[in-house]
Amino acid sequence: MDILHVLATPRAEGTPNLVLDWLNVGTYRQGVFVMDDKPDDLASRLQEKSMWYEESQGLLRGWRVFPLIAWRTWKVCRQVKPKLLICWPSGLSVWICLGAWLAGVSKLIVHSGNPPNRGTKGDWLTRYVMWPLWIYGARVVCCSDYVRNEFLKIPFLPRVKMYAIHNCVRAASIKRRSDVARKTRMNRSNLTAIMVATLELHKDHETLLRALPNILVSHAGFRLRLVGDGSLRDQLKLRVHQLGLEDHVEFLGSRQDVPELLGGADLFIFSTTPQEGFGSVLLEALAAGLPIVASDVPACREILDEGKWGLLVKARDPEALAEAIARTCDALSTESEMQRIARSDHSLLLSPESMLNQYINLFS
Repeated sequence: MDILHVLATPRAEGTPNLVLDWLNVGTYRQGVFVMDDKPDDLASRLQEKSMWYEESQGLLRGWRVFPLIAWRTWKVCRQVKPKLLICWPSGLSVWICLGAWLAGVSKLIVHSGNPPNRGTKGDWLTRYVMWPLWIYGARVVCCSDYVRNEFLKIPFLPRVKMYAIHNCVRAASIKRRSDVARKTRMNRSNLTAIMVATLELHKDHETLLRALPNILVSHAGFRLRLVGDGSLRDQLKLRVHQLGLEDHVEFLGSRQDVPELLGGADLFIFSTTPQEGFGSVLLEALAAGLPIVASDVPACREILDEGKWGLLVKARDPEALAEAIARTCDALSTESEMQRIARSDHSLLLSPESMLNQYINLFS
């Protein structure tokens, strides 16, 4: 089966990396259509692994270009003739799927990585998206049971076929690369924590930064590395300056060596909001064997099995987060190798091959 993936951008973040995982499987002929070529962090790698690779520019500049999105998708689909199109940016799925549908693509899937915004306006926007998808015969795949259940709470939602399939993780590769980095780590005197997340509003870096002064009371050499980029970068850097934390917080931007960075850390922190849909980085942290402190929101509870695989902390509570991180730091010296291996083994259950096959089987 020929598969065409439609991405917003090739930025080095969760969804493009997920598509790259699929491309590495090699079971099917797969291609990529990118609606805006900047930032181009993963462009060369996506192009290298794709049977076909198409880029556009300026298709993410507001509602006026929506018809252009449909036309460009139609044009690409007429050239490539995929049997299955997977639309990863769900907010633009109406127009992407319209173009594919008009081009005669018989199988359409829309990936939903976050729960819907609720309220009168939010519910109507969701219906606006879902009604055309129902007409096109598209399947909507939510990245977690939580996200699917939130959609199903919306009254008068059209009978679009909606499923929950967990995102995958390159667990074996991450484990191998992080282990190598851990063995060659030079400076072990200071405790180092890492958080991998886009610097956007649906994450919660602010609470983590506010927790840091309390952590430093008992762990003066504590360091935090923030991996990811986004619209809040300058605002968060200013916050670090205001809190006097420049010597303890490092902004690393978008990176392609996340496994190595995980291997160089002592623990993983994931401070986020209820808008979190899945949090694939939690699985990456588990693959690297790191202890985890995460916000107690539905998506994190689902992945961490109600706290079995990581410590869950009340969301938006800097004091509680600081106490949990300090407690985890104190316990690091007594953690056994078997605990780290158990976390790594748990992450192996969600492979790219498994996720790809589950998507394909939706049409069998």
